[in-house]
Amino acid sequence: MTVSLVGYVDVCDRERFAGWAVDLATPETPVRIQVRVDGELVDEIEADSFRADLQGAARQGCCAFQKVWLVPLPHEGALIELTDARDDRPLTGSPVRIPPLPASLVGAIDIADRYHIAGWVQDQANPDRTVWLTVWVDGQPAGRIAANRFRADLRDAGFGTGRHGFHHAFSSAIDPLTDHVIELRHGEERFGTPRTISGTAELSGELKDHIASILRGLDAAATRAEALAFLVSEADRLRAREGADLTGLHERAQARRAQRLRLEDSKAPVGTAPSRPVALFIDDRAPDPGRDAGSVAFLSHIHAARSLGYQCCFMASRFPPGEEDRVRLERQGIDCLMPPVFPCPEEALRQLGAGLEVVYLHRLNNAESYSALTRAFAPTATMIWSVADLTSLRLHRQAAVESRPELERFASRLEVRENMCAWLADFVLTHSPVEARRLSRIVPTANVHVVPWAVPVSSRRRRQPEAPVIAFVGHFAHEPNLDAAKWLVLAIMPLLHEAVPGIRCRLIGSAMPHAVHSLAADDVEIVGAVPDLAEALADTSLCVAPLRFGAGIKGKVLEAWAVGLPIVMTSIAAEGLVDPANRTWRDAIADTPSEFAERIVAFLDPATARKQVAAGRKLLKSRFSEEAVRNALSPLLPPAPQGMSDTSSALLN
Repeated sequence: MTVSLVGYVDVCDRERFAGWAVDLATPETPVRIQVRVDGELVDEIEADSFRADLQGAARQGCCAFQKVWLVPLPHEGALIELTDARDDRPLTGSPVRIPPLPASLVGAIDIADRYHIAGWVQDQANPDRTVWLTVWVDGQPAGRIAANRFRADLRDAGFGTGRHGFHHAFSSAIDPLTDHVIELRHGEERFGTPRTISGTAELSGELKDHIASILRGLDAAATRAEALAFLVSEADRLRAREGADLTGLHERAQARRAQRLRLEDSKAPVGTAPSRPVALFIDDRAPDPGRDAGSVAFLSHIHAARSLGYQCCFMASRFPPGEEDRVRLERQGIDCLMPPVFPCPEEALRQLGAGLEVVYLHRLNNAESYSALTRAFAPTATMIWSVADLTSLRLHRQAAVESRPELERFASRLEVRENMCAWLADFVLTHSPVEARRLSRIVPTANVHVVPWAVPVSSRRRRQPEAPVIAFVGHFAHEPNLDAAKWLVLAIMPLLHEAVPGIRCRLIGSAMPHAVHSLAADDVEIVGAVPDLAEALADTSLCVAPLRFGAGIKGKVLEAWAVGLPIVMTSIAAEGLVDPANRTWRDAIADTPSEFAERIVAFLDPATARKQVAAGRKLLKSRFSEEAVRNALSPLLPPAPQGMSDTSSALLN
């Protein structure tokens, strides 16, 4: 290959640059020279000046160039390049390194990370000049910075005007996955100590920011779709790993393999202890004992399963739990499955299904929603539907009391749905023997069991009221309780005033609508939700349960006996709990306003009250103890292996 460009850089210093150039392919055309300082184009000049020593070269010696620098070269030195403007061909002698001027630098690098570098520097040999530094990352220049930022601390320390600070932000964050070396140079001289930025394999804040910046820079739709597919795939892998860890799938596989080896070879070593079986409990929201009796029963069954050797996980289907709910449940030894690892019960069943021994579905809507998914994702798990109460039975009774034929039709349709869920489940749990008999009669193939919940008996804190006080406790978003509050205040309280002047009524409970607050009067106190029910009932004479319709076992009745108070109730409230033929209970049951008022007056007598409380507490200890719950649940749950090890680990939540 013939070199057509000839020439030479004769002079290049801090004052000027000079030389000559000829393009042998077009000798009659002057060569245009581009001049770059540290890679930046600063000047262009044509090689058309006369030099006597070049008369034999071309154009009678008019092929030279020279020029004085328009701007002084950097103090820290520079790299000068002279090239052909047309083809970017360098002249012989180019590039030229201009050495730095003498300098005595002092300063420090204050910050150096993946995003920026900052500090200060002053040339003590020339204190007022601006020092320029070059940033190098992994041996490559990444930018030039001027140390001319004002810093009051430098001025106060005696460093001239204080304009010696510098700050350089990288155009994009440095890759956080690998190690990097960041250094500053003044010309060829290194300033300060190089900083090593270590890579991280953890999902740190820096790595998150780095990934986010990459995603924000995706402009093409196809690229965004590809990135989304990648993120979803990785999220699925994380959920799968979390599900396997939570259910101990790997440990179970190892245990099965060890068992096979022991069967094949009696001398094979004994394997590790089997992991705890896992039960998944699904309800609308995180259980809160202060909200409703359903939560109390649900938690009681979870604790019974834990005492039988199960690792228990909870998943909310409708209202995601908050951090307070998670902490409260995990203090009780219950794993609370939450987004983003488990965004919904479908995902929990999909990821945990193969490792689940039990799936417990609380209330009708969860049984309807997740029975088929349980069979699909956890085919070997025991599926339990806990009724809470038979909603269709409650609505049938409400329709009769309120004379609402449209509600009766809805209740009939709902009953079909309940029967289908009972048919699908391996076991159906109800708290009331009345409901159990009804379900067993309508769905003969349903495996229905009566399982209570634990109600601990507590010592009563007694404060003598100035006048008799009756209390009605309930969750007032539940329609039977709202109707009962109205019936108590509007129909029963006027009769009580005639028999017991000065008697007062107190409404206690959660989720009170405006209709309850509108019942407030001089003799009717609206208390609302309380953190300590026993304290709220300390100056109460007796409790009442004036329910005109409903279903299931009434927690308010059990709570009254638990704190040592008698209770007057309707036959609906007593259903499934006591035998109305027994005089102890018959005297506490009334279904008309006048009879209800008479029963309240009778139980204001301390001797009568003590007799009922003693019988009620005896019933709690025999039928509603933790042991009774365990005995009822134990035959339904697959037995946990002996000598279990707890393989559960902290959730990604």
